[in-house]
Amino acid sequence: MQVINKKIFMFNVKEVHFSENPFDIEGCDFVNFPHCKNKVEVKGFFCHKKFTSILDLTQDLDTIWQNFHTNTRRGIRRAEREGVKIRINYRYDQFFQIYKNFREKKGLKSYFEVFDVGIYPLEVMKKNGTLFVADNNGEILGGIIFLNDTSRIEGWIGATKRLESEKEHHVLISCAYRLIIWEAIKYAKEQGLKEFDFGGLFPENEAEKDPAKKGINSFKLSFGGGVTSHYSYEKSYSKILYLANLLYHLNKGIRWQ
Repeated sequence: MQVINKKIFMFNVKEVHFSENPFDIEGCDFVNFPHCKNKVEVKGFFCHKKFTSILDLTQDLDTIWQNFHTNTRRGIRRAEREGVKIRINYRYDQFFQIYKNFREKKGLKSYFEVFDVGIYPLEVMKKNGTLFVADNNGEILGGIIFLNDTSRIEGWIGATKRLESEKEHHVLISCAYRLIIWEAIKYAKEQGLKEFDFGGLFPENEAEKDPAKKGINSFKLSFGGGVTSHYSYEKSYSKILYLANLLYHLNKGIRWQ
C-alpha cells in the first residue's frame, strides 16, 4: 500500500494506492482510493466503477512482446533505431514542465483543480514515483511516473510534448512513449512484480462517442493487457469538501454506486 499526501489550502488530502478495500484514515480531510479490486460497502465512501488494462508479468518477456500489436512493436523498434534512450528519475523538473503544459493544452482539470489549487507538486512526484523519460539527443520528449508495491506497478502520471511540437515530430514522440512502457515492463519484471496496470481505461460507451478516448484505450490495449474492472472510493471528512465533491460529480454526471 502506498499513501500519497497533498495539502489543499488548510485541508489534508490522501490518495491510497494498492489497497484491496477502502478504509477510514485519521488525520485527513479527504481520502481517495483510486484502484481497489473489490466492491464493498463502507460507510461514508462514494464508490465509482472503473476499468483498466492489466498485463500479466508472470509471462516471459518474449511472450509479452509477441502479444503486443504489430504497430506497437514497430514503434518501439523505430524509437530505438532513432536513438531514443529511456532514463529513470532523470530531469524531473523538465518532465514536470512538460506535464503542466500538456494538461493546460488538453484542458484537463481534476476535482481540486476546479478550485485553482494545482496539480501534485514536483516534490510529491519525486517522493512517491519512479519517473521514466524518453531522451532524444538531450531533448526530453515525454515521460511516465509509475507507482509500485511488492507485486504491482501502476501508471500514475504521464505526458509528452506531442501538443507543443510540429506534426512531423509527433510520430517519434508516440514511438518514444511506447518505448517507455516497454522499458518499464522490463524494469517491473526485473523487480519481480506480477502485474502491470496501465492506469485506467475509459468506459466503452464513452470511448465510442469520443475518438480521443477511443484512441487512448486502443493505445493501452495494444500492449496485450486484459480489461479489468476496479473501484474508486472517495470520502470527505470535511463538510465543505463533501458538498464541493458532491456538486462536482453531479456536474460531471458521474453516477455513484
